Amino acid sequence: MSVDETAARNLLVFASAMSDAKDGLCHDLLGGTPPETLDVLQVSYTRPPDRLLAEWREHHDDLPANYRLVDVGARARAPGATESDRTPDGVTVTRANPNDLTGLAMEWRNAFNDFARTDNDVVVCLDSVTAMLQYVSVEEAYRFVHMATGQIHELAGRAHFHLDPDAHDDQTISTMKTAFDGLRDADGETASN
Repeated sequence: MSVDETAARNLLVFASAMSDAKDGLCHDLLGGTPPETLDVLQVSYTRPPDRLLAEWREHHDDLPANYRLVDVGARARAPGATESDRTPDGVTVTRANPNDLTGLAMEWRNAFNDFARTDNDVVVCLDSVTAMLQYVSVEEAYRFVHMATGQIHELAGRAHFHLDPDAHDDQTISTMKTAFDGLRDADGETASN
């Protein structure tokens, strides 16, 4: 059974970490709305904020009205560099410890509190559930994802969460799938959950 992608608020995107189609699909799912009316949250375990910003600029004409990047992991900045040296106006970069989903949830809520003050469309990308599962248990990851997808519904936003199906057993995939409205393969097919 097929699902209308616009009806699915929360998509679980199956893509190999090495997939060529992954980044293009990600930005297709993040776009679709004029940037000046868009609030974007990107949470990444694998790509630093400067790379996310560069990728956004490669795929979109302008930055979104509000662009929040959460860098999950310990990445060193260049000596003497400050966050303001690297981020343009309208872009907020925060960090979260990969072992601390409570801290990540706080960053998530802070972004959503800011977004709730605008009339903009909200879109979110979490890259990736696979990386998250390297630091926390399936149960902890599921609780976070369930909370996160619930907040997407509250704000009438759209989100997609990346997962590499080759990196997990069937039980883990089945557990994670239950938190989502729809599934999508990197090849572009959407199916109901």
